Amino acid sequence: MDQHRLVELLQASQIPDTQKVKAATAELRKNFYPHPDSLLGLLHVVVSHSEATVRMLAAVQALRLVSKHWEKIANDQKPAVRNELLQAIVREQDAKCRHGQSRIIAAIATIDFTNGEWADLLPAVMQLTNSDDVAHREVGSYIIFSLLEANAPYFEDHLSTLFDVFTKTIRDPQSRDVRVNTMQSISALLMLIDCDEDEKSVNTVQEFVPVMVDVLKDAVDSGDDERIQQSFEVFQSFLAYDPALISRYFKDLVQFMLDLAANTNAEDEVRSQALAFLAQCVKYRRMKIQGIPDMGAQLMKKSLVILSELSDDDDDEETTPARTALSVIDQLATDLPPRQVIVPLLDEFPKYATSQNPGHRKACVLALGTCAEGAPEFVSTQIGSIMPMVLNLLKDPEQSVRHSALLGLIRLGEDLSDSMSSHHDDIMTALVMNLDAASSDESDKKNVEIIRSVCGAIDSLAEGLGSDVMAKYGQSMIQRIGTFLSHPDPKVKSSAAGALGAIAASIKGAFVPYLKQTMEAMSSYIMAESGEEELALRSSVCDAMGRIAVGVGAQEFSPYVLPLLQASESALNLGNPRLRETTFILWSQLATVYEGDLGESLAGIFKGLFESLELDEEDVELDIPEDQEGLVDEEVVVQGKKFKVKSAEEADDDEDIMDDDDDDDDWDDLVGVSAQAFEKEIALEVLGDVIYAAKERSAPYIEKTVELVAPFAEHSYEGCRKTALGTLWRTYACVWEVMEKQTGHKWEPGLPLKFEPIPNIAKLGEIVSTATLHIWPDESDRDTVTEINRSVASTLKACGPAILGQKGMMEQIVTVLGTIITRSHPCQLDLGEGEEDQETVQGSSEWDWLVVDTALDVLIGLACALGPQFAEVWKVFEKPIVKLLSSNEAVERSTAVGVVAECVAYMGSGVTPYTSTLLRPLLHRLSDEDKETKSNAAYATGQLVYHSEDAKTYLPAYNEILGKLEPLLQIKDARLQDNAAGCLCRMIIAHPDHVPIADVLPALVDLLPLKEDYEENKPVYQCLHKLYSLSNPTVQELTPKLLNVFQQVLGPPEDQLEPETRQVVQEMVNILTK
Repeated sequence: MDQHRLVELLQASQIPDTQKVKAATAELRKNFYPHPDSLLGLLHVVVSHSEATVRMLAAVQALRLVSKHWEKIANDQKPAVRNELLQAIVREQDAKCRHGQSRIIAAIATIDFTNGEWADLLPAVMQLTNSDDVAHREVGSYIIFSLLEANAPYFEDHLSTLFDVFTKTIRDPQSRDVRVNTMQSISALLMLIDCDEDEKSVNTVQEFVPVMVDVLKDAVDSGDDERIQQSFEVFQSFLAYDPALISRYFKDLVQFMLDLAANTNAEDEVRSQALAFLAQCVKYRRMKIQGIPDMGAQLMKKSLVILSELSDDDDDEETTPARTALSVIDQLATDLPPRQVIVPLLDEFPKYATSQNPGHRKACVLALGTCAEGAPEFVSTQIGSIMPMVLNLLKDPEQSVRHSALLGLIRLGEDLSDSMSSHHDDIMTALVMNLDAASSDESDKKNVEIIRSVCGAIDSLAEGLGSDVMAKYGQSMIQRIGTFLSHPDPKVKSSAAGALGAIAASIKGAFVPYLKQTMEAMSSYIMAESGEEELALRSSVCDAMGRIAVGVGAQEFSPYVLPLLQASESALNLGNPRLRETTFILWSQLATVYEGDLGESLAGIFKGLFESLELDEEDVELDIPEDQEGLVDEEVVVQGKKFKVKSAEEADDDEDIMDDDDDDDDWDDLVGVSAQAFEKEIALEVLGDVIYAAKERSAPYIEKTVELVAPFAEHSYEGCRKTALGTLWRTYACVWEVMEKQTGHKWEPGLPLKFEPIPNIAKLGEIVSTATLHIWPDESDRDTVTEINRSVASTLKACGPAILGQKGMMEQIVTVLGTIITRSHPCQLDLGEGEEDQETVQGSSEWDWLVVDTALDVLIGLACALGPQFAEVWKVFEKPIVKLLSSNEAVERSTAVGVVAECVAYMGSGVTPYTSTLLRPLLHRLSDEDKETKSNAAYATGQLVYHSEDAKTYLPAYNEILGKLEPLLQIKDARLQDNAAGCLCRMIIAHPDHVPIADVLPALVDLLPLKEDYEENKPVYQCLHKLYSLSNPTVQELTPKLLNVFQQVLGPPEDQLEPETRQVVQEMVNILTK
């Protein structure tokens, strides 16, 4: 091999001349790298060339060739090569070159150790770590890190030796590099420790934690950015392994990071990294954080203080302590119980909202808006007391505070707009005031932000405030906002389009007078084919037009639908990810409005969605700092996530050099999410929407849909897993409902099935159930489990028990529900935690509760599908459900009582054996302090009495039940009157002789017609019918009143009465008016 030419080509590949670099690279690939001698040539350059840049480049290339060529090198040459590498690295003065050489040594050692060779390497490295020469210690500690990173499992039997070395090197008195290298080595061997079997190693690692904190402190104090970053990454890595490794000092570590984040004398980057670590702790160690007294409150309060540092010029994309603190607040609201984090925020809110410091005023309203998504139910209960302060902030003299208040209002509106309807006048007045103030000088950048934010607030609030409220302001708002469609700033146009779309979706037919003018004003933007801002505007307009279609309906929108569909299909070819996604969403909206009746465009829609799902996914591209370009096959941590990175040259050479991709599976959990995966998540969701909307029109596309969608149930990105499973279940439901419509057969509860479904249903059921059962028991993503729960529950209710006949389905559903309801499912545990650690804390975040809530809905689905047979299943769940009935959390009690009621209603007389165990807790809940729980308890008690055949158990409690119902009939809230009336009527139907009808019936009739819970009309009118059939004197005396009631319920709204109940009422009217 021509060594001189090799060096020339390496040097040529560094010249800033693209053509020369390409030529040099091509020659190296063709004439040198395929041959084993090239590895020796490169290694010679690594150990002998005078230029550090050439040595570094040679090290990068050599590292890539070790796995391909090292074993082909003659055995008699290898000892000299190994020896020369060790000598060279000791005398190497350039740190980057040393790191490159360390990785070569580690790569060769990985092969040699497997073959029982290079036995003297470890003793030599250990000698370096014990040297009096600090440079030697730095080299030795980095080689150990490289060895562990390359082949950690080899060291599984050498942990005690390594720990002895680390105990010294982590405290190296002279070198920060040695200390940080040791931290990285500890991180690299965490995977080797079995915390259940190796208590000694666990204790050793735990005792390293305080020392590692000292290493980080030293790096921070000295301003060593690289070592700071590496130290933070080590602490992040601990969160990926068993909590026992850090548990002893976890509280102290969190407190240290919190104090560091709050220290305004520290560098912003350091504070931001500390906050990012805290956010990861809340996400992956939420149970541990929850168990530390007052830690949730402390995190919220200090994050609020840091958020108040937000400057007017802060860029949304910039990572600052204030922006990162907002992320922590978001994580706190999402993962911790509201009482631990939202209550402290609300306690601070009045002080911040009235502070003289504008930063405080901005912080409190931004934090509130951020918390709304994480804890919407709890925040909605506090809106009454908070809104006056929010309204004051919307009228603040400081423009920046008003802008922040608008941003907070947007976030509140996304989740809580219906809760704010009572404040609509004040909200709309404040919005108009801000719009008028900003419109005075629309060229001012800050005014433009206000205009956009007002449009954003209307966008988020309109549908939730309701059609009546929006109709009141519709005309003036449409006219005001419509003028912004011609604003010179494309972002203002986008915001205006979004607001108009939201108004149309809210006021529905009342938007028709403005439809033509609005569509004409928007139409030119839908044709843009280039320019980032222009395509972003096209995307916003596309979304707005879809919402307008939903609002005005199929007939009114018909002149625009086909041109819009044609434009949307062409939009897919413009290379703009956001435009592709909004196009998909538009298809979902139009398919829903037109029930799939979109002519030839339906085929185009399926084609576009299928092509999206068939796209190849690219590796995530990361900008690697110049000094890390040689770290091939490295992990980097970006925003708390690990990524595998490759140099550009390596990516190009994969086919030529890296024939072996056996290690790919090791990275499945570490790769980032590609843009294509995000797009496919939306395409999967929309595909389900279109199929379900189109019903039988989707039949030609079902087979390919299932073929393409099923593999996504195991995608590495949880968003794709979630939407894929949801779409599979909706496809099954669609096919089932079409079959019922075509055959005239309606499913009946229970197994075996009363009729045999068509063969393709059974096959589809097998695919859906197999995909689901493969993921459901072990899925760690909370949202994916929630989506599976929802899908299974709704399908069982809509399609009955057929899917339960699939192999293992019934048993697995029962098992999975059991783990979720007892909060021991993997998605409910801290990463690496066992279920035994979950008993120490009380309460849960709203998202955690949603997993349980939706699982309970699956239980109701089972009851619906099985009918009386469900009584056998109830045996398994009775104990955990009864436990929930006495939970400290009102939402858990009310939900559990509702579940009992629904399950009893579906299993009918099958509830008889459980009467005694259910009656007592239900009676207790009738006096619950929470109105929703009381209301549900009235419903459940009525169902139990109505269906149970164990009269000897419940009849003695009749007087007690009546006594508890009496005050409920007076409370106009939480459907209490309606559910109490339903309970009373079921008791009369079951045993009229045990109810003082003369005393209770007049009070009952005074409540009619029911105003909230129309479901309870069924027992009410069945009860009255029965009393008339028994010639009860009290009901006969009340006939004049009742005839008036009957006339009202027979009129609008139609959904007051089910057809069967309507027939009963009509029959009574006919008899009584003869």
